[in-house]
Amino acid sequence: MSRKTTLIIAIVFGVLLFAIGIYLSFFQTRGYARTTAIIDRIEETWRGTDADGSDEYDYEVWVTYSAEGKTYSGELDAYNSSYKVGKRIRIYYDPENPEKIHGDSRKLGMILRIAGPVLAAAAGVTLVRDGKKEQNPDA
Repeated sequence: MSRKTTLIIAIVFGVLLFAIGIYLSFFQTRGYARTTAIIDRIEETWRGTDADGSDEYDYEVWVTYSAEGKTYSGELDAYNSSYKVGKRIRIYYDPENPEKIHGDSRKLGMILRIAGPVLAAAAGVTLVRDGKKEQNPDA
């Protein structure tokens, strides 16, 4: 793969990261209500070993929370290494269907909204510099 192709892929990937960050920050929980949940259990499942020889795991996080005056239990759609059984965390639920929940992805969304444009800009600047060097090899 040529350097130019790699840089173009990096730009597209950066824009994609930015778009995912926007979705996680502003749209995933749009119309949802916020509440506090308590982590009841975390189930760890070994997926296998990656190419580097490191073990890979999947995590299921089960929480209990109150919504609309009732208590619910459900599986969260996110895992964070800081999660521990008994920890209180912020979650979002659909007021029309309180059993539908999402974890708080705003921090991840913010990181992606920053990292995506930085990656795209760095690749774009490098692509422009390479193009100028091709046009003027003596510079």
